[in-house]
Amino acid sequence: MVASAGRNLTVKWGSDSPQLTLTGVREKSVELKGEAIDITSDDDAGWRSLLTVAAENQVNISVQGVTKDDTLRTDWFAGTRTQPMTVEFADGDEISGTFYLASYTETGTYNEAAVFEATFQSSGAVVFTPGV
Repeated sequence: MVASAGRNLTVKWGSDSPQLTLTGVREKSVELKGEAIDITSDDDAGWRSLLTVAAENQVNISVQGVTKDDTLRTDWFAGTRTQPMTVEFADGDEISGTFYLASYTETGTYNEAAVFEATFQSSGAVVFTPGV
Protein backbone atom coordinates (compact mmCIF):
# COMPACT_ATOMS: atom_id res chain seq x y z
CA MET A 1 0.00 0.00 0.00
CA VAL A 2 1.33 3.40 -0.98
CA ALA A 3 1.21 6.23 1.57
CA SER A 4 -1.43 8.86 0.86
CA ALA A 5 -3.09 11.89 2.45
CA GLY A 6 -6.28 11.19 4.40
CA ARG A 7 -8.03 14.01 2.58
CA ASN A 8 -7.86 11.87 -0.58
CA LEU A 9 -10.30 9.33 0.88
CA THR A 10 -13.75 10.45 -0.29
CA VAL A 11 -17.12 9.43 1.19
CA LYS A 12 -20.22 9.67 -1.03
CA TRP A 13 -23.78 9.25 0.23
CA GLY A 14 -27.25 9.02 -1.24
CA SER A 15 -29.21 7.54 -4.11
CA ASP A 16 -28.89 10.52 -6.48
CA SER A 17 -26.58 10.10 -9.44
CA PRO A 18 -23.93 11.24 -9.04
CA GLN A 19 -23.81 10.59 -5.31
CA LEU A 20 -23.27 13.56 -2.99
CA THR A 21 -19.75 13.86 -1.59
CA LEU A 22 -20.11 14.56 2.13
CA THR A 23 -18.80 18.10 2.78
CA GLY A 24 -16.76 19.38 5.71
CA VAL A 25 -15.32 15.95 6.51
CA ARG A 26 -11.95 16.05 8.28
CA GLU A 27 -11.60 12.52 9.64
CA LYS A 28 -12.80 9.22 8.22
CA SER A 29 -12.44 5.63 9.26
CA VAL A 30 -13.39 2.35 7.62
CA GLU A 31 -13.71 -0.73 9.81
CA LEU A 32 -13.94 -4.18 8.22
CA LYS A 33 -15.23 -6.83 10.62
CA GLY A 34 -15.90 -10.53 10.38
CA GLU A 35 -17.46 -12.38 13.29
CA ALA A 36 -15.51 -15.60 13.84
CA ILE A 37 -17.11 -19.04 14.12
CA ASP A 38 -15.52 -20.93 17.00
CA ILE A 39 -15.19 -24.67 16.29
CA THR A 40 -12.86 -25.49 19.18
CA SER A 41 -13.14 -29.00 20.60
CA ASP A 42 -11.17 -31.25 22.94
CA ASP A 43 -9.20 -32.38 19.88
CA ASP A 44 -7.55 -28.92 19.71
CA ALA A 45 -5.54 -29.48 22.94
CA GLY A 46 -6.69 -26.25 24.51
CA TRP A 47 -6.06 -24.06 21.46
CA ARG A 48 -8.91 -22.12 19.92
CA SER A 49 -9.87 -23.17 16.40
CA LEU A 50 -11.83 -20.89 14.05
CA LEU A 51 -13.45 -21.50 10.69
CA THR A 52 -11.94 -19.59 7.77
CA VAL A 53 -15.32 -18.06 6.90
CA ALA A 54 -17.07 -15.45 9.01
CA ALA A 55 -20.49 -15.87 10.61
CA GLU A 56 -21.26 -12.25 9.76
CA ASN A 57 -19.32 -9.63 7.78
CA GLN A 58 -19.68 -5.93 8.52
CA VAL A 59 -18.32 -2.68 7.21
CA ASN A 60 -18.59 0.32 9.52
CA ILE A 61 -17.73 3.83 8.38
CA SER A 62 -17.39 6.90 10.58
CA VAL A 63 -16.80 10.52 9.65
CA GLN A 64 -16.15 13.68 11.61
CA GLY A 65 -15.85 17.24 10.42
CA VAL A 66 -17.07 20.83 10.27
CA THR A 67 -20.81 21.22 9.67
CA LYS A 68 -21.23 22.77 6.21
CA ASP A 69 -24.67 21.49 5.22
CA ASP A 70 -27.67 19.70 6.72
CA THR A 71 -27.72 16.59 4.49
CA LEU A 72 -27.23 13.98 7.21
CA ARG A 73 -29.48 15.75 9.74
CA THR A 74 -32.22 16.04 7.10
CA ASP A 75 -31.86 12.39 6.09
CA TRP A 76 -32.08 11.33 9.73
CA PHE A 77 -35.39 13.14 10.31
CA ALA A 78 -36.78 12.25 6.88
CA GLY A 79 -36.25 8.57 7.66
CA THR A 80 -33.95 8.12 4.66
CA ARG A 81 -31.24 6.59 6.81
CA THR A 82 -30.55 3.61 4.54
CA GLN A 83 -28.94 4.69 1.29
CA PRO A 84 -26.17 3.77 -1.14
CA MET A 85 -22.69 4.80 -0.02
CA THR A 86 -19.32 4.73 -1.73
CA VAL A 87 -15.87 5.18 -0.21
CA GLU A 88 -13.15 6.05 -2.73
CA PHE A 89 -9.54 5.50 -1.69
CA ALA A 90 -6.60 7.51 -3.06
CA ASP A 91 -5.25 4.45 -4.90
CA GLY A 92 -8.54 4.01 -6.84
CA ASP A 93 -9.99 1.23 -4.68
CA GLU A 94 -13.69 1.56 -3.84
CA ILE A 95 -16.08 0.11 -1.30
CA SER A 96 -19.76 0.47 -2.14
CA GLY A 97 -23.06 -0.82 -0.86
CA THR A 98 -26.14 0.08 1.12
CA PHE A 99 -25.45 1.66 4.50
CA TYR A 100 -27.56 2.66 7.49
CA LEU A 101 -26.97 6.06 9.14
CA ALA A 102 -26.66 4.65 12.67
CA SER A 103 -25.80 7.85 14.51
CA TYR A 104 -25.43 11.57 13.90
CA THR A 105 -24.15 14.15 16.39
CA GLU A 106 -23.71 17.90 16.01
CA THR A 107 -21.76 19.92 18.53
CA GLY A 108 -21.15 23.64 18.70
CA THR A 109 -19.12 25.45 21.31
CA TYR A 110 -19.43 29.17 21.87
CA ASN A 111 -16.57 30.54 19.80
CA GLU A 112 -15.72 27.72 17.39
CA ALA A 113 -17.22 26.07 14.32
CA ALA A 114 -20.07 23.61 14.70
CA VAL A 115 -18.83 20.07 14.12
CA PHE A 116 -20.50 16.74 13.39
CA GLU A 117 -19.88 13.02 13.73
CA ALA A 118 -21.72 10.25 11.91
CA THR A 119 -21.47 6.46 11.81
CA PHE A 120 -22.76 4.19 9.07
CA GLN A 121 -23.28 0.41 9.17
CA SER A 122 -23.42 -1.84 6.12
CA SER A 123 -26.76 -3.44 5.31
CA GLY A 124 -26.36 -6.31 2.89
CA ALA A 125 -23.39 -7.22 0.73
CA VAL A 126 -20.62 -4.66 0.24
CA VAL A 127 -18.65 -4.62 -3.02
CA PHE A 128 -14.90 -4.02 -3.11
CA THR A 129 -13.57 -2.79 -6.45
CA PRO A 130 -9.78 -2.64 -6.76
CA GLY A 131 -8.25 0.42 -8.40
CA VAL A 132 -6.67 0.17 -11.79
